[in-house]
Amino acid sequence: AYSWLQEELGPNSEPVITVRFLGTTELSTELKTLLQSLCEQLAINYRCLIHNYPQKIQDLRELFVNLLNESSFHRPLVLIFDALEQLSDSEEARKLWWLPIHLPRSVRVILSTLPNKHGILQKLRCLVQDNDNYIELPQRDRKMCSQILKHQLLQVKRKVTSGQQIYVNEALSKCTLPMFVNLIYHEVKQWRSHKDVDDTSLCVTVHESIEHLFWSLENKCGPRLVSRALGFITMSKTGLSEMELEDVLSLDNYVLNEITASTKLRNPLRIPCYFISRLKEELRGYLVERQVRSVRLLVWANRHLHLIAQKLYLQNEEEVHEMHSIMADYFLGVWAGGRPRLFHPEQSHNQTLDINNKSINDEKQIGEQTFDRQAPEQPWVFQCNSLEPDIFFVNHRKSTELLHHLTKSGRTDDLMYSVIMNFSWLYTMIKIGHLDKVLSDIDLAYNYSQEKELKFLGRTLRGIKLKVVKNPGSLSAELQQRLLPVVSSLPKLRHLLLECDKDGPKYCSIVPLHSSLDVTYSPERLPLTTSYIHVIEVLPTSSPSVIIAALENGSITTWNVESQQIQRQITTANSAVLGMKLTHDEKYLVVSTTKNTLLIYDNHNSCLLSEVEVKGSKHCIAGGGNSFIHGFTLSINHALAWLQGSKDVHVIDLIYGWPLYQFHCWYEVTCVQCSPDGAYAFCGQYLNTTTIFLLGSGEKLSTVTSEFSGGYVKSLLILAAAQEMVMIDNEGSLSVWNIDEITNPQLIEDFDCRGKDNEVVSLELSEDQSAILICKTFSIEMLDTNIWKVAEKFKAKRNERFISAVLSKNGDSIIASMEHMSSIFVWRRDTGQCMASLQEISGAIVKLVKSNLHNLLLSLTTNGVLSVWDIDIITAISNIDKTGKAIQSLLLPGRGELIYTLDGSESVHKWSFSTGYIEAVFKHDGTVENCVLTYSGELMVTSDDKGTQYIWNTVTGDNIFRINGQRISQLLITHNDQFVVSLCNQGVSRVWRLSTGHKVCNILVPMRNAFITYPNTFVIGVSKNKLLAVSLWTGSVTKKFCCDDGTTIVNFKLIPDSPDYVVFITSTETLFVWSVTEEAVCRRVQLPNNFLKNLEDFQISPNGKLGILSRGDDNINIMDLHNGKLRLVPATGIIWRQRLSRDGRYLVYICFRNNSEENDNGAVSTLIVVRLADGKNIGACSLYKTPAFLSLSQRHLNIIVGFDDGSIGTYTVVDRVDAALKIKIATSNSRQIFNNTSQQVRPKRANFMCKYTADCVWRESSEVFARDSPITVSDSSDTLETAPTKKQPHYSDKTGSTLQIDYKCQNFTAES
Repeated sequence: AYSWLQEELGPNSEPVITVRFLGTTELSTELKTLLQSLCEQLAINYRCLIHNYPQKIQDLRELFVNLLNESSFHRPLVLIFDALEQLSDSEEARKLWWLPIHLPRSVRVILSTLPNKHGILQKLRCLVQDNDNYIELPQRDRKMCSQILKHQLLQVKRKVTSGQQIYVNEALSKCTLPMFVNLIYHEVKQWRSHKDVDDTSLCVTVHESIEHLFWSLENKCGPRLVSRALGFITMSKTGLSEMELEDVLSLDNYVLNEITASTKLRNPLRIPCYFISRLKEELRGYLVERQVRSVRLLVWANRHLHLIAQKLYLQNEEEVHEMHSIMADYFLGVWAGGRPRLFHPEQSHNQTLDINNKSINDEKQIGEQTFDRQAPEQPWVFQCNSLEPDIFFVNHRKSTELLHHLTKSGRTDDLMYSVIMNFSWLYTMIKIGHLDKVLSDIDLAYNYSQEKELKFLGRTLRGIKLKVVKNPGSLSAELQQRLLPVVSSLPKLRHLLLECDKDGPKYCSIVPLHSSLDVTYSPERLPLTTSYIHVIEVLPTSSPSVIIAALENGSITTWNVESQQIQRQITTANSAVLGMKLTHDEKYLVVSTTKNTLLIYDNHNSCLLSEVEVKGSKHCIAGGGNSFIHGFTLSINHALAWLQGSKDVHVIDLIYGWPLYQFHCWYEVTCVQCSPDGAYAFCGQYLNTTTIFLLGSGEKLSTVTSEFSGGYVKSLLILAAAQEMVMIDNEGSLSVWNIDEITNPQLIEDFDCRGKDNEVVSLELSEDQSAILICKTFSIEMLDTNIWKVAEKFKAKRNERFISAVLSKNGDSIIASMEHMSSIFVWRRDTGQCMASLQEISGAIVKLVKSNLHNLLLSLTTNGVLSVWDIDIITAISNIDKTGKAIQSLLLPGRGELIYTLDGSESVHKWSFSTGYIEAVFKHDGTVENCVLTYSGELMVTSDDKGTQYIWNTVTGDNIFRINGQRISQLLITHNDQFVVSLCNQGVSRVWRLSTGHKVCNILVPMRNAFITYPNTFVIGVSKNKLLAVSLWTGSVTKKFCCDDGTTIVNFKLIPDSPDYVVFITSTETLFVWSVTEEAVCRRVQLPNNFLKNLEDFQISPNGKLGILSRGDDNINIMDLHNGKLRLVPATGIIWRQRLSRDGRYLVYICFRNNSEENDNGAVSTLIVVRLADGKNIGACSLYKTPAFLSLSQRHLNIIVGFDDGSIGTYTVVDRVDAALKIKIATSNSRQIFNNTSQQVRPKRANFMCKYTADCVWRESSEVFARDSPITVSDSSDTLETAPTKKQPHYSDKTGSTLQIDYKCQNFTAES
């Protein structure tokens, strides 16, 4: 083709020849892979820059057609597609829709196909109707093949004798395929003239000749080397490079044992490279090199070679499993980095072993030697510079091969943890635009392993697809937000979270510590019928995705819910189904019918084993006459059935399918329960009576009756560990019997829980048998089995009825459904708070069925739709603590791992920073308006809207002091934790001692937005148009700044490292720096016109050099206070709140999204961290709830966000530029994911009440203490100070951090 084009277009042309031999590898038959490889090759040849290749097949075809137009007469293009019939039928590839109808003048396409395969030739004739474009390649005759063979032999200076030619002609008479001629040539060129040949010397078919070729190769190179080398090449996804083949064979002890039989064993132990070279030489023309993603790979030149290699070397399942495992180890890098691999030499080879020229005589040493095989490292990416993580080269060999070999070798754990839950793999694949492949690989792994964590991860990635494709760096934060709430329920996700902690900060410096994200969850749904009344029974099975449904028409269907495919179906021969049950091992499926028969089926084969009729005698049925089967239950090998109104229970052998005997009870049977070991049967009856039988013989052992004998036994529970039986009647009354002595049960407890129209609808014994859930029509009761008392009781709202209720796996939550409602409700047992309402879109729920094996919940709706819910995920939703109201204020102690929040209610909530759980609630008489903490957080002072102040010990929860008086507008506490300042808008403000409650002084002027200076000298605040500094010792105004008439102070801040300097902004749009001690203005900056129109807040850096102003727009306003320059830094949205870190290095802000942006799955705002040194955004994290408060911790750069639903989220910043912060996340005790326990224990929430009487009452100018007051409160600080101090202004010890101010007033005009 190349020569033809040069002749056609002239010697100056440089043709591009692109060849694809379809069917030579597994991937070469897929249309998407074919088109993408063509696009990549054409883009390289024609120097086209393509950043991301399309994922949709139609877009990929369009790109392919566009790339054809890049060809020219100087660089024409020839495309050759061999064996079109080998294309798979996926994407309708065989319909040839992807071939361009019109070609550019500089493009030629050559296609080959078999004439009678898949109708491809007929489709081609529809596309290209000119017969001149078709060339039929007829089968060659023997004479032509003989001439070709003779010509080939002459080229290598060989020929055959006349006697040998006879047998060559005989072979060619049976097959004249080109490949057969080539194989004969390969064999004949090795003959000598004196070699005796006969009719068996040459094979007569292609496949036989290939087998003969491989056998002759084994004789030359060794059977083990050949079988494993050709096997590895055949089983690989796209082939192996020469170096990879050498590495893999060096890891194979089976091959090394053969090699070491003739060579001495040395360290490193590797296959000599000349073995691979010899193998390639012997298979020249059959084993060819193809360049795939810049790597030259060894692949078979023809699919027949692949088939024969698979037939000869990949038939033994154990060997194939071992070979796949070796390949997986290689691409995992298990033996890289000098890690030695154990070598077991075979006994016959022991005499040849020599390590470092020293013989080994010790048999134990010979059998257990390890050697470095020098396998290369296999990272997911090869990085050029660790400081630029986004500049990398993808290890395509690993991403292509590893998943394939892990799946084939059955290594589920490595598949989950080394690939699917490897953050580096996820990030790399998303970064190069292969998110769809990630999702398909996760689905493949889930179908293989059935791990629910994989299913949840796939659903999570689909939910954040738009976000991470747009910004791959946010992957770690997005995953952590969604996985942290469920990691206690799905513990295998812990590995991925640790991976995010390790590698995520390279790309995003925000690391979520606790997430309050409400998990969005949608169940799997399966339409069974048009109405629920047609559904008789639904049973879960041992497979989480398989259920069995029985309909009233007699059909029993086994469904795969995920694929919505029928696996098996049974018809009960025109008998209506009454009920069905599965034995514990799921071997038998037992069905009761309206014909009073029990049908026993082989569940796995869906074949009827036996049919047993349940007959009833007239004297045993109340009222006489016939009746249907009322119910049945199953033990290990028996079925127990009873008729409606009957006093007899029929016992049937499941194995042989015949009736054994009957249990004769005193009254009509209502329920039957077997003991877990299958030894006893407990028969519940009317008049609250239970009779116990020996199941093996039918002997009646004992009968017990509850004193509440008006009803009937609704259910029986057997507590095997405690040897107790629990009888629950239809009204919920309960009696507990000790059955340690089975012939003489003893009554332990009797509860009368009867109520009007309040019948029991469902029951459940918790997994640890510590509690019993009794769901009644109008209430749910939780019974503690340790003390046999009602622990919790929940009542339904008026006119609402419960349908059913179940417990979560840990028993902390109750999941229930209500009549005529299409939601599943989740309640917390400890608080009674409804944590979630999960909407069922397919109708009102009428039935709930729990699967304890996989912790699943099946719900049936009025429309006949079955939904499968994961209780673990539902439980995770209820694990998120909420106060129920928007967080209005948030306080952090100077040390400790606690958070205190105010939400406009009568309570202060104490949260654990490490777990995100509410540990305690401090309840007040009125709405809490103010709150301050000592540095240690041991003492808390609060005030409410009723004019009452409270002092709390936050450790014990005691309200140790209560002061009644006037309403407080602001509370302040001195830095030494000795004194409290209570400011009032109306009346006298006070400074008082925290330890006794005694007044220090009164402050007569009203102040707002006040601060206490660090030396505890002044309280500085605004009063009308004045900035006042009031002495904490006397309460008098000692320093003040008065504005001109009509000018007001808008806002002010203290400079952290120089607290005697104040920065404030006036209504004249002027910024002042004021020295409190000198009572002089040090600097004045004029802001731009209308700058204050939307001013919301401003922050001052610790050294006083920078001011960060927020105006509620999409810009960050950074002002240099030294030179008066104003710099605008664009933000990613409208800034809502901003906070400057204590060290002044980082700015944290929350911005709301622009309306023009796409809705990223419900994200309403974004949390962003900016490094002020270079102005770079080092982290962004989407917030999926409306934020209500933003706060930063003092010690570490931890971020706490309060949300409008009363929950909080905690984050930390790990800036990879700072080496000290790099390891902070690894050593932090704030992450619960480092705990290996699968279920995190929730602490019991404590409720602390305030005092009812006051210890002190404030009057206008005095305090009145109660008789036993003042109360001594231990000081929370180690300092011995007893009064506010008059220290010199405090300056930081850090060099250059002190604000250097020239006392001469300086005026500036801000330049933007």
